[in-house]
Amino acid sequence: MKRLLVFIILTMILFLPKSYGYIVGELRVFVWEDGNVTIDEVIYPEDYEILIQVPLMGDNVRDILVMCEGNYRLPYTFQNNSLLIETRNSTRIRIIYTVNGLVFNEGSLWTITLNLPRSPAEVVLPQGAEIVGLSDIPIKVVGNNTILIGPGNVTIYYTFPGLFEGEKSPLRKVVMVLMTITLVLIATTAFLRKRKSKRNTSYFEDKVRKIAKQYNLNDDEIRAIKYLLEVGGKSSQADLRKALDLPKTTAWRMVRRLEQMGLIKVYKVGRENWVELNIDMHKLT
Repeated sequence: MKRLLVFIILTMILFLPKSYGYIVGELRVFVWEDGNVTIDEVIYPEDYEILIQVPLMGDNVRDILVMCEGNYRLPYTFQNNSLLIETRNSTRIRIIYTVNGLVFNEGSLWTITLNLPRSPAEVVLPQGAEIVGLSDIPIKVVGNNTILIGPGNVTIYYTFPGLFEGEKSPLRKVVMVLMTITLVLIATTAFLRKRKSKRNTSYFEDKVRKIAKQYNLNDDEIRAIKYLLEVGGKSSQADLRKALDLPKTTAWRMVRRLEQMGLIKVYKVGRENWVELNIDMHKLT
């Protein structure tokens, strides 16, 4: 009877619209010297979810481990590069697996590209690696080889300085120039974002008013949308609350309402909630 129930649920999932049924709590990506990558993801199933579908990254998925509280293993089915996991009333699930196909190497330059649609990731590069380029401004950088970045499609460029030690090495000079250019670009982008924040807010005033009318937003919700526009579209929930000077309960209700309307999305960075605009203001007429 139990197997029949699982079969029916699996069949329903295949034909129902895509719904994850969980929140991503933590996502860590460990990159090894041989190009393999280990993903360590912690998710929190939503209430009453019996079976959840978790998409995986990379190719040749192996060494899969799915655990709930107490490190007890949970049953799962691997299908179409996704895991269908029986939650068994678990409130916290940890998924660990190893893949390849995410890291590419050309000469002394390594590249890892990640699709992070739901949350940022802490990316830990191999020991001795140094980051020389990024596709986006990171949330946090720890040392030379660890970075918190995302969400979205992100690319990290890195190299191993120990491979070309020596002051006169042409390769070392190329990498140093590349690092300098990257740092200048990141700094320039950050500066321009701050400089344009007021102008962007003014540009979007009309569109914000239309959204407010369409969704019947209150004053706090309008201020929240404007604040997110000023800071580049995303912020920690704590910073948003402080900026609007709202009590925790009021801020929580406001964020929940904006999320339900589809105007923002909420995800976790470590133990902290982050909010991000979920609408393209440029496409609004």
